[in-house]
Amino acid sequence: MGLKLKKNYLLEKIPQIFSQEEKGSVLDLGCGRGMFSIEIHKLGFPVTALDCNSGHFRFHDEIKFIEGNVIEKLPFDDSSFDYLVFLETIEHLEKPFEIIGELSRVLKPNGKLILSTPNILNLGSRMRFLFEWCFDFIREPPIDLQEHMIDKVENLHIIPWRYHELEYLLYRQGFYVENIYTDYVYGGLKPLYCLLYPFLWMQRKGKEKRSLRKGGMDFRRINNILFSREMLFGKHLILKAVNVKEKGQSFGYFEKTEIKKFNTCP
Repeated sequence: MGLKLKKNYLLEKIPQIFSQEEKGSVLDLGCGRGMFSIEIHKLGFPVTALDCNSGHFRFHDEIKFIEGNVIEKLPFDDSSFDYLVFLETIEHLEKPFEIIGELSRVLKPNGKLILSTPNILNLGSRMRFLFEWCFDFIREPPIDLQEHMIDKVENLHIIPWRYHELEYLLYRQGFYVENIYTDYVYGGLKPLYCLLYPFLWMQRKGKEKRSLRKGGMDFRRINNILFSREMLFGKHLILKAVNVKEKGQSFGYFEKTEIKKFNTCP
């Protein structure tokens, strides 16, 4: 009897996102075997795939492949692509600000970046942190993996990204978040949410009121995001960010990002 493969929900969700977009050129960075590349290609998008190992890529006959590394300068001219796909990579990088800046360079003005990372803020991951002092997907100390399991480790998860810092990273490199998605909703977390709801509601509303009363920041924007269905119950955090190429400058971020799109839980 063969092994039952786990369903790849991310592989289903990314093509769904692209199916709602206008056709344009796509660069799939860190493409691996090319499973996302081929699914986007099937939708009619011209795809270029880039990875450091050409031997892993399975679709050389269908898709243009370029050997390269995301931690180096990309071998493309400025404003070359309409879309960039950057999945399950940002948590492995030592210099994320520099790399996101390079992505902004090769992406056209108003081009879109589709980025994913483990959602460490879902309720299950938060409960794991309460009892284990670690998040889902990032349970082992990186140095222990590096020193004692070096033969089994290809890509270390070295930076667990909250939405807060990920949004700031994109903002600093001239992006604004247009929408958030998740690939899989943990239905088993909903009873936990119902149990915790009174405490979460009191903490949320209390923090918002205290800050506004003291003349502090308005937490309602970020709380609408953190209390969304995607954040509370989602397995992976998927962001669609638009490149306005205003690196390091104020560009009216809050007027551009539309938090009303998020499925906020009561």
